[in-house]
Order: sequence, then structure tokens, then C-alpha cells
Amino acid sequence: MPFRISRISRLKIIVCLFGAVQLFGCAATQQTAAPEQSDEQAAAELAALFDDFSGEPAAAPAKTKTEKSPAVLDETIDPLDQIEAISPQSLRLPSQAMANVQVYDWRVINGAMVGNMFTGRAQHNFMRPVALAVQSEYLYVVDAGSDSLYRFDLASERLETLLDLKAEVKGEVADIYVDKDFSFYLTDTEGGRVLHYDRNGRLIQIFRDHFNMVRPVAITVQDGGDVIIADGHYDHLLHFNSMGKLVATYGGRGLGVAEFLNITAMAKGPDGYYVAGRVGRRVQVLSRNGEYSYAFEEGAVVFPAAIVVDDNNRSYVVDYMDNTIKVFDRGALVGSIGGFGVATGRFKRITDLWLDGNILYVIDGLNGRVQAARLSPEPISMPRSIPVGKPEMVQEAAPPVAAEKTVKPEPETPPSQE
Repeated sequence: MPFRISRISRLKIIVCLFGAVQLFGCAATQQTAAPEQSDEQAAAELAALFDDFSGEPAAAPAKTKTEKSPAVLDETIDPLDQIEAISPQSLRLPSQAMANVQVYDWRVINGAMVGNMFTGRAQHNFMRPVALAVQSEYLYVVDAGSDSLYRFDLASERLETLLDLKAEVKGEVADIYVDKDFSFYLTDTEGGRVLHYDRNGRLIQIFRDHFNMVRPVAITVQDGGDVIIADGHYDHLLHFNSMGKLVATYGGRGLGVAEFLNITAMAKGPDGYYVAGRVGRRVQVLSRNGEYSYAFEEGAVVFPAAIVVDDNNRSYVVDYMDNTIKVFDRGALVGSIGGFGVATGRFKRITDLWLDGNILYVIDGLNGRVQAARLSPEPISMPRSIPVGKPEMVQEAAPPVAAEKTVKPEPETPPSQE
């Protein structure tokens, strides 16, 4: 019996053939419209797509004319590793050059007698000092506990209240700078401005920039009167001229060179501006025109809270985490001072430093005092930490140090023994 197809079946076959012809035509049209692509390029794109999800680096595809320049950072490598590779290295001293700074004559200033024979005299103590500055024989102390700015005469030990800060600033003052004419600058940190007062405490100038300064945390003044302010919100330095006009900004927010995350302190020194932040490179040095110079030794400071620099390019950086002052020689750690405690030379919450010649002043906030010490002009080989307890102990430890110094006689004529 011959095989026969019903009429309905024949119609179904015709419909299927017609649909197949339509699909084949659409595929041919799309293939014609798509750009030509080699199998190698297609494999590379597929591998890159999977790499985005897996986090594993894919095999490098063949170079094409549109490939990025080699100077662009490779996205498959950790950004911090790339920054470390392309940036100048932190300056380090050889291990045999490790030395510490010798400290003499600790002085504790926790307040003074106030009043006179008519009004009566009474002891007035600091409550919670947070910032300080020194000019000539005067010590200026910002006390957040009493919301006052005090001026202390280092010679006569007379204390006077210079400003009632409740009426001047919105929040807590983060930094103070006293110029050679005894005018002084205060950061109104919460108010987003810096206030300039004359020597008698009269407001004479306000530094403000709504677009570039939100949270000023540190101030320094150049010899010509220009003011440099560190902003902890935008993480850059603002350069104002003496008339209060913003002329330049240096640095910026980020993890690269000349970039910062959460600036906490800033000071000027022989190499420019020394800027400390909580994240990334803890301390970096920018030249006077804002270019990156070098970074301090990595890992030496956990939480830098204040910094001062002497004329020999030795830096003193407060580590808020362990209540020590780390000493650096052009970026290389050479020693430390202090530690947690209540004895002389020990600290609880250091928030500010000031260096006047070879006298280092330290805010010892939770102990309610300022401590000052005379530093040796040259580094002396010592253990990594300096034990402290009473003011004369450092001088008691001097004989062993002197014995070490006799190994290398001075090339010049020895000092007089008078």
C-alpha cells in the first residue's frame, strides 16, 4: 500500500519550511550587519567578562590599536601596590644609623595662680587643653574644658584669659598659630573658617571659602604673611594670601601621591609642608608649590595627631594610638619619646605639639597639663624608647651615653671644661 500524506499534514510541512526560510534570512541579515571579529578577540572579550565576576586576572589579549597606554594603571593589580611601584619611595636610614633624641629638663605646666592681693589669689588649673602655641616668652593654651584661650607667661608664670571661646567659635578649636607680631589664628573647625586676632584678642580677619574649605584642622603662616590651611573634609591644603584671597590648593582626596584621606595635622619645615592623615600614607611631604617630595616610613605611625619640624629636618609626630612622639630624620624613624602614663614625660591623649627652638611643648590633655622638654641638638645612640619618670632621670642616664660618644672623637676642638 503506497505511503500517503494527508492534506493537513502537507500544510503543516509547508508552514514549517516557510518558517525555517524566514529564520535563516534573519540570521544572515544580522551576520552581515555585525562587525567582523576574530576568534581570538571573541575569546579575549569572553575571558575579560568572566574576570570581572571572578576577580581572577585573565590572559592578556593581543595588542590592538585601541589598547591603553602602558602608563595607565592596570586594573588587575591592587591600586596601593601600583602607587608604591610608580611613586618615590619613603626615605629610610640604614639600621646602624638608628638613634634616639635625648631629652632634658621636663617641665610641667598645669595652670597658675590667678588674682591679686585685693581680689585674692587662687590656683587655676587647666581642665582639658587641646591646642597650644608659643611665641617669645608666652605660651598660648586652648582649653576645651573651660572654653577659654589662656596666655601663660613662661617667665613670671602669670596666667590670663585672652578669649572666651564660647562666643568666638562654633565647636572645638583644632589648632592655633601665633605669629611673630603676637597676632594669632584659630581654627573654627565646625564653622568652616579660620579666625585671625590681634595680640589683644580683637578679631581682625576671617579666612573662609565655602567651595573649598569645610573643616579646617591645621594652620601655618609663611614668612611673607600667606596662610596655609589644611582642610580635613576635602583633604587638601589651601593657600591664602595675606589679604584672605585663595590663590592655590595643594593635594587632594585619594590614596595616591600628594593625596590624603582624613588630614589630621600639618606643619611647615625645610622641605615644604608636612601633612599627616589617618589613611594611606600617614605622612607625606609636599614642596612649597604643592608637588610630592617623599613619604615617611610606612607603618611607623598608626594615628598621627600632630606634627612639628625643626630646622635640621627632624620631625616629631604624635601617635595618638600609643601616646608616643615618634622622631623622624627626613622621613626615617630614629626614635620615640614618652608613652602612656601620668608621670613626667608620660602622656594621656596628646593632641598638639609646638617646637620653640629646642624646647618641645606637648599637650597632655587628659592629664590636664602641658609638658615641655629641652631636646639635644644632635641624635645620640640610645635604646629605641626613653624611660621617663622624673625630670632628672634623663640626666642620670647621660654617663653611659657619654661613654659611647668617646668612641668617635669630635673633629673640632673639644668644648671648654669650665
